[in-house]
Amino acid sequence: MPAALVLLEGGVVGVIAAKIYQVEPLTLALISAAPMFANLSSFFWSRLSAGRSKVAVACVLQALIIACVVSVALVPSGAFGAAVLVSSMIASRVLLAGVVTVRSVIWSLNFARNQRARATSQLQMINAIVTVIISSAIGPLLDMYPDSLAWIYWSGALIGGLGLTLFAQVRVVGEARQRVRERQQRRSPVRSIGFIQILKTDRWFRWYQINMFGAGFSNMLIEAPLIFIITRQMQASYTVSIMLTMVIPFAVSLISMPLWANYLDRVHVAQFRSRQSVLWILAQLLTMLGAMLESLVWLVIARTIMGIARGGGSLAWQLGHNDFARQDQLGAYMGLHVTLTGLRGAIAPFLGILLYAGWQQGGLLPGAWEGIGPWVFGAAGIVSGLSGWGFYGLYRAMKREGRITLRVS
Repeated sequence: MPAALVLLEGGVVGVIAAKIYQVEPLTLALISAAPMFANLSSFFWSRLSAGRSKVAVACVLQALIIACVVSVALVPSGAFGAAVLVSSMIASRVLLAGVVTVRSVIWSLNFARNQRARATSQLQMINAIVTVIISSAIGPLLDMYPDSLAWIYWSGALIGGLGLTLFAQVRVVGEARQRVRERQQRRSPVRSIGFIQILKTDRWFRWYQINMFGAGFSNMLIEAPLIFIITRQMQASYTVSIMLTMVIPFAVSLISMPLWANYLDRVHVAQFRSRQSVLWILAQLLTMLGAMLESLVWLVIARTIMGIARGGGSLAWQLGHNDFARQDQLGAYMGLHVTLTGLRGAIAPFLGILLYAGWQQGGLLPGAWEGIGPWVFGAAGIVSGLSGWGFYGLYRAMKREGRITLRVS
């Protein structure tokens, strides 16, 4: 399945849209935003999958994602092709939000708390390896054969279909009991817990999500400006562009993930996030330096550090809610977590590209403004710093009140 998904990743689609279709900066922001604002549908998927077989739901959603890949392969180049590429990506991200939501329940049931991060990292490593291999091949192929786009997407759809067949064989430990709990929760107004209720009643998770909003916002702020700099201002090739947007972060996250997994299995996610935030800050500040100098060397260094941070971030993003939710509320907590990710994703990329490039007279916004350019990456670093401090405060408060039972260091 990762072979199909990588073709609809923002880093790949953004480069293709910028170089083949010459889309506007705000379209690049839309592409960067799509994986995140699609998560607004997660609470819907959580409700829809409640009481149902999680593997069956995930298989249906993955089949529809493969259909999105096929649609890009079928459409010729031109303005219509750009519209299909972007809309297919958005649709696939909405579907993927459902896959992520139900998959988190599968992992929570199949793995014990002290093994969950390591087991998840091993599964994520498989995905990352495939993503790195495929994305590494896309750039050189398009540089050598500019008309090979359709064949690339047909190949991804075929491999994705094979992956779907294998995923359908997964069995979930204790799913029968989990489905009974979910049905009871759905039928009982007293036991049902919703978006607002979680935020009102669980102050620790509310505090965690406030800081997650800032941390996620700062990272979403920078991706669209980065694609614009690499593809338009620096005029980098497909190979270099996809290397910076996709290959380096994924490859490095793959290498760092086992180390992060061991650490996350031993500590509470609040402590984990407070320490991991240091890497976000460093990566964003170095990206600012690389953008100011238009230096590939500094951008490579920045994206390498970003990859290290993402290795731990992806694990904590998928598993962090388990340190707050009861067993019968895992889906609801994950749904809220993913939905809030979507909310910040609907705002941050557009704000990022407007802060970077500004806007011209006569557009939707009044007047004209040149933007702040590379300083947008510095602003992201400040937000990351505030979030990291907030995570540390949460960890200290929970520890002080005896709410952390894991062994900490």
